Amino acid sequence: MRSGTALLADIGGTNTRFALLDQDGRIGAPDVFPTAAHETLEAAIQHWMGRTGHRPDALALAVAGPVTGDAVALTNHPWRFSASGLAARFGFAPVCVMNDVAAIARALPDLPESAFLPLKPGTANPAAARLVVAPGTGLGVAALIPAGSSFHVASSEGGHVTLAARDVAEAALLEKLRPDSGHLSAEDVLAAPGLARLYRALSGREATPEEVTAAALGCGDPQAKAAASAHSAMLGGIAGDLAMSFDARGGVVIAGDLPGRMGPAFDRDAFIRRFTDKGPFAAYLEAIPVSLLDAAYPAFTGLAAALRNQPNRPVT
Repeated sequence: MRSGTALLADIGGTNTRFALLDQDGRIGAPDVFPTAAHETLEAAIQHWMGRTGHRPDALALAVAGPVTGDAVALTNHPWRFSASGLAARFGFAPVCVMNDVAAIARALPDLPESAFLPLKPGTANPAAARLVVAPGTGLGVAALIPAGSSFHVASSEGGHVTLAARDVAEAALLEKLRPDSGHLSAEDVLAAPGLARLYRALSGREATPEEVTAAALGCGDPQAKAAASAHSAMLGGIAGDLAMSFDARGGVVIAGDLPGRMGPAFDRDAFIRRFTDKGPFAAYLEAIPVSLLDAAYPAFTGLAAALRNQPNRPVT
């Protein structure tokens, strides 16, 4: 990165967050707004520049979608853009683009230990990968892999794998959620809208995820408690599957805002049981520590690290 400032942008399907990275590497206060408030990313950047008076030299983006080349599309929102187009329009150099959960994974070494709230005990292997699973508007997955004195970030679309049932009862529940296409992904059930879908399948009633969580914490809605418990269990199951896929003996981090929003309605015991319920690999998974990430805007930390360590080319 040139010696100057950078615009950091964490772009989700629901909310977008901008912050200024100054010349000394300090991240400024975030500006948070609904992604739908602007028709395009270019319009959002132009509005931010006009309002703040900042003209950053560089741009680093964390986006809720796959990053496979110059053209980028969000998974759960209509925004489309190209890195080269942003560079040409605004004069940014460089323009770095990462998947949003990959940016969180890249942030892990720079976050304080206090940001990791223990969920399941274990012993981390510092030479092994660390996995991030992030349920929010979608279900993001990425891994941080040690590479000598540096790190490699492995982006992933693991949230879109087919969700498998543990037993007959769960299969019957998931069948009620299966779309006409026939493919029921982990994201369909384990992102925030999935909590409401589980509740509708169990109770026949409509509710928002926030209403399901509130009802699960009360005393009069057993279907809400069952939905929250089923969601926690299936999240544990998919996290265990992904931990084996990435050989994530360095630990698993549950990020995203959904577990925090669920609070005590998140069924920790159900999560742990399903995380380790992998037959002959139960002992392998029992050794892996799992934590909840409690950090404000961790993607900004990852983006700053990407700019610091990859100065001359886009980060994907």
